[in-house]
Amino acid sequence: MAKQNLPYLFFKRLTLAFLKTQRKREFLVEKLQRQLEKAEKEAEKAEDPSVKAEWTRIIGFLTQTLNGLLKAYDMVRFNEDMQQLKRLVEMAKEEHERLNQWQAELEARERALAIKEEELNRKLEALAKQQPLG
Repeated sequence: MAKQNLPYLFFKRLTLAFLKTQRKREFLVEKLQRQLEKAEKEAEKAEDPSVKAEWTRIIGFLTQTLNGLLKAYDMVRFNEDMQQLKRLVEMAKEEHERLNQWQAELEARERALAIKEEELNRKLEALAKQQPLG
């Protein structure tokens, strides 16, 4: 029984680590955005060209770092969306198969009813021929 739980525990631990990483990434993005806003304000206030250039360099660095984090976050989100899409496609395939089975059953029942209707019509005709008119 303990061996059967190992994959579940591994998956659970991996999922928790993933969620923890995502939360850290979100925290870092927010922190970098705040730092970027501060650096932009400082660059606007700077009168000395060398100080302004240094703030501009910092803004570039923060922007590159933020962009890298957002790309990683977007890739994770994309992968999650793709997994959801795969599940939806699989559900649609299963539903399509179920509908095809129902349609086949319905067609079989319709054929059986048509055969019974033909039998009843023949019997009614035979009865009508046996009955004297009038």
